[in-house]
Amino acid sequence: HMLDGPPKALPRLEAQNVAPVLAKGSAYNRDVAPAPQFKIGDRVRVRNLQPMGHTRLPGYLRGKTGAIALYHKAHVFPDSNAHGGGENPQHLYAVRFFARDVFGRNTDDVLQADLFEPYLEAP
Repeated sequence: HMLDGPPKALPRLEAQNVAPVLAKGSAYNRDVAPAPQFKIGDRVRVRNLQPMGHTRLPGYLRGKTGAIALYHKAHVFPDSNAHGGGENPQHLYAVRFFARDVFGRNTDDVLQADLFEPYLEAP
């Protein structure tokens, strides 16, 4: 029960242990058979999906074009898992966008979002 005493503190993560911990991956990493569709540097467009229910697809990025910055391996797909559809693992990417392309402002700022492969298409 959540009210049965104070929360337990996590041990401190020392700087020298960060890389080994990150290398272990996430508890949500999964192996999938199909190879990733995109590679670092590829241009991608965020699909204009309008799913019912839970999604991790930010509305402000729909229809916007960016580039793959990182590949995070395959992860449990929350859009499926949240609705009882199983883990349905999907490849996950960090996609970098120019803020001017997303928000229409004259700036060289960039933003980055982690997006699952079903959200993306070739431009």
